[in-house]
Amino acid sequence: MRNTTFAFLLTLFLAATFAISYILAFGSGEAACIVAHTVRLQLNGIEYHIPAALQPYYSPEQALSTRDYFLNNLRTKHYCQSPQSPPAMVNSISFPKKSLIAWAGGGTDRADLAGIFPLAIYRSHVASRSVAEGGQPTPGGLFRKIVREPWFELTSIEPIFFGSLVTAQCGPAATQRPSNSCTIRGRLRDGSVVSLGVLDVEKPIDVWPRMLRQVEAFISSMAVGIR
Repeated sequence: MRNTTFAFLLTLFLAATFAISYILAFGSGEAACIVAHTVRLQLNGIEYHIPAALQPYYSPEQALSTRDYFLNNLRTKHYCQSPQSPPAMVNSISFPKKSLIAWAGGGTDRADLAGIFPLAIYRSHVASRSVAEGGQPTPGGLFRKIVREPWFELTSIEPIFFGSLVTAQCGPAATQRPSNSCTIRGRLRDGSVVSLGVLDVEKPIDVWPRMLRQVEAFISSMAVGIR
């Protein structure tokens, strides 16, 4: 009788141990992560194939699951996406400053990406803003400048970004060196807005056309069908 009771209790213990192990392993409901080396996102009907090394952000975050891991004591993300799954539908895509600096180190044709922050592409929910009238040409004649103290606005005189005009709003930056912080905006041909931030002490206005060409090449390298 004692042996039978012991055998029953041992069986019960083993069954409970197995059940607990199963719950710990699978009870979270998380599917296995198939790590993607290229992140496929779709924004405003355009598909983007982004190297995972760029560690892109996107909204909503729930569009594509990720797993955190630590490399050289730095937190990095694994993006969970199988090659057979459709691209994740998002409303915005942006890139960390460190990723852009690393990418810029790949050659002189990328160098101007360093120092841009933020760099984001997002779906526009409004029609194109009307271009402000008036103002004075900047030295070199690339932009018209309208002063609205302490801020000023710039509008390109000619299309210089994906065949469209760009606008910028600039104002005093909270930096040790006197500088203006500028938010530059342009549009892709699908209507999406590209927004990038720079300090004019690092990126003076006369280098903006070259910088914007490099941003255009950067986006075109990842966007399927945009050239």
